[in-house]
Amino acid sequence: MRTFGRTLATLALAGAVTACGAAGPSATNPAKPSAALGSAAPSAPASAGPSASGAVRPTPVQTALPELTPVPGDTGEPSGEPAGAGGTTVIDWGTILDKVPDGFPVFPGASPTDFADGPSSGAWFADGGGVDAVAAWYRTAFEERGFSNKDLSSPLEDGSRVLDTVSDLPECRIQTTFRPVNGSTMIIVLYGAGCAGGEG
Repeated sequence: MRTFGRTLATLALAGAVTACGAAGPSATNPAKPSAALGSAAPSAPASAGPSASGAVRPTPVQTALPELTPVPGDTGEPSGEPAGAGGTTVIDWGTILDKVPDGFPVFPGASPTDFADGPSSGAWFADGGGVDAVAAWYRTAFEERGFSNKDLSSPLEDGSRVLDTVSDLPECRIQTTFRPVNGSTMIIVLYGAGCAGGEG
C-alpha cells in the first residue's frame, strides 16, 4: 500500500511538471496566451495600449494636454509699451508714436481718416466743426488731462492752426494741427514718444 501511494504521488507530480513545462514559457517556447487565457486576463484600458492594427493609442493624460501654439518673441510678460501705441516713427519734428494711446481725446463725432499728409499718430475729420471751435475743444481737453497748452498759432495761409502742448515730462510734447477741408476740420496729431516714456 505504501509503494502504491508513492507511485500515485510520483505520477501526479510528474504529470504536473510535464503540464507546466508544455504550457509554461521556456527559451524555445515563449509564452503565448491562448484565446481563452486572453479573454480571462485583465485587459488594458480602452484608451491605452496597442490597437488591433498594432498602433499605440494615447493614454488619457496625453489626450488631456492642451495644444499650445507659441507666439514668436512672446515672453508672457507685459511689454511696457503704452496700450494702443504699436511703435514709433522718427520724423523731422521728433519721434512720434504710430498711434495715439488709448484714452486720447477725440472731438465728438469725428471719424478717423488716412488722408493726413505724411506720418502721424492719428487723424480725424470733424464734420461741421470749424477750426477755431475744434481747437478750443482740444485746448480744454488737454488741460483737463494735465497737459499745458504752450501755443496756438495764428491761422496759416490755408486757414490751418497748430496747437503745441507739453507736460511735466521734459521730452513730452504733442502737436495738433486743425486744417479746414470743405466745411469740415481735419485733425492731425503728432504724439511725442516722450509722453509715453520713450525718447522725444
